[in-house]
Amino acid sequence: MNSRFAPVLHRVRLLQVARRRLAATGPHFKIVHRFRQTGSGADCFPGEEVAWVILVWLGREVEVRLSLALRLLFNYLAQKNRGQSAAQIVVGLRGDPFYLQHGANVQGGAKLRRRFSYGAVKEYVKRLRRALQAAFDEAGLKLDPLAILVSEPTEGNEVRYRLKATVEWIHM
Repeated sequence: MNSRFAPVLHRVRLLQVARRRLAATGPHFKIVHRFRQTGSGADCFPGEEVAWVILVWLGREVEVRLSLALRLLFNYLAQKNRGQSAAQIVVGLRGDPFYLQHGANVQGGAKLRRRFSYGAVKEYVKRLRRALQAAFDEAGLKLDPLAILVSEPTEGNEVRYRLKATVEWIHM
């Protein structure tokens, strides 16, 4: 093999590995929380704000442009290993201290909480998929957001939503 093609072949192999990983685990995201209380450890605590969702692909970071409600929904789905129905999501968001006190550590009284309803979750899922598509396009990723924010049918007429991705949380 000609040594001048070695860097090209190396790059092709790296891309093949990245594509296989992407197919197996989905894309990788960073969720950035800010307004953390000092000494609160490594976990997410009530009072923090879900500030950004960032798509990471081949060393490049692309912000997923989401409203507050969509950032909260994305964060919630990223924490769950199994799919949840819209009703389960609403109950989870309304009962979890992290979401009930979201952004409470912010100085100046900014209102960073949202109320969720069953119907709103369904609409937010549609909007979240549109935002994911925009981020995938910007990153040059040919991914279907329906394959990443998955709708899983049940025996009844209920649909469960699940995020097929890897996620890491960054605390500031």
